[in-house]
Amino acid sequence: MRFLLILCLCLTCSFIESAHTEESKEKQKRTTTIAPVILVTDGLNKDGSLVENYQRGLRYAIDYFGNYGPYYVYLLGPGSEESVRKIFRQRAISRVDRDLRTPAELQIKEFLSRPNVTREIKAVLEGKSEGGLTWTQDPPVLYEDVTTNATERENNPIENTWGALHEYHHVFQMAHCDTKQERSSDKHINSWMAEGMASYSSAKFMDNLGLVDFKAYMHDLRKSGGNIGRPGINDFLEQTKDWQLDNESYWDSGEFPQVYYMMGAWATAYLIHEQNVDEVAVLKNWYFDIPRIGKSAAFKKHMGLSLAEFYKRFTLFIQQSDEEVMKIFD
Repeated sequence: MRFLLILCLCLTCSFIESAHTEESKEKQKRTTTIAPVILVTDGLNKDGSLVENYQRGLRYAIDYFGNYGPYYVYLLGPGSEESVRKIFRQRAISRVDRDLRTPAELQIKEFLSRPNVTREIKAVLEGKSEGGLTWTQDPPVLYEDVTTNATERENNPIENTWGALHEYHHVFQMAHCDTKQERSSDKHINSWMAEGMASYSSAKFMDNLGLVDFKAYMHDLRKSGGNIGRPGINDFLEQTKDWQLDNESYWDSGEFPQVYYMMGAWATAYLIHEQNVDEVAVLKNWYFDIPRIGKSAAFKKHMGLSLAEFYKRFTLFIQQSDEEVMKIFD
């Protein structure tokens, strides 16, 4: 009996050690030693503040999540068409797959002729605000934060830093998902997880940096929608009785700001402040297990409840008054 007990303990320890080893391998496999690259068009960043305020957020995010990439940041503006086209060519070069038989120059030409790329160039030259995080799904795998009108970022240091924090959380998230799968797939994350957790983390990190009031921001999401959009959560819930956090159709129907970003941020807050799950587990650690055991199992392992049970509890929670829900931050 004693021998069996010792054997069981040894096997248990071996299993735990193996799980930790697998998790460590996942982290190492997906991180990089390559530093992020920031490219800025001529006419911007004359005093260095545009890049510095972006880096303020980027440095914080990398320190928290780790260095994933290669990561290219494009801060663009209409000041110089020559500069814009030069940067887009550099962007094309970064995407060249040296293992393909197709000559590099043809790959560059193909990228620059893509409709979405020509639209982005046009948007930059016209001073329109478009873009956001994008990534490649085939080699070479890389991540890009594209801002077509960085003048707005230059004029708003707070939003500049905030945006850098938000987008880098997405880099970390996508590094641990199979982005070729649907958001509803067990190997990918739902939109509320992506946008909501990044909205929560960026606001919380901004508070940590002394740049915003996190609690006031979360309250604003309910009252007005904050810096995300209109209406806020309260008006949305009053107008919309039938909604689901994991419904992936809101990108098409238009309710995505309220469901994925605002309520997603509150869902994240609920896990951390009401369910008392460690912040690092919610924002970071559970992602390491998604490639290995899938989203549902990883969520249950780290959050302590199934997704189905979480949705049930959160739906009841979020419909309470502002006064009640804000108590979770006390």
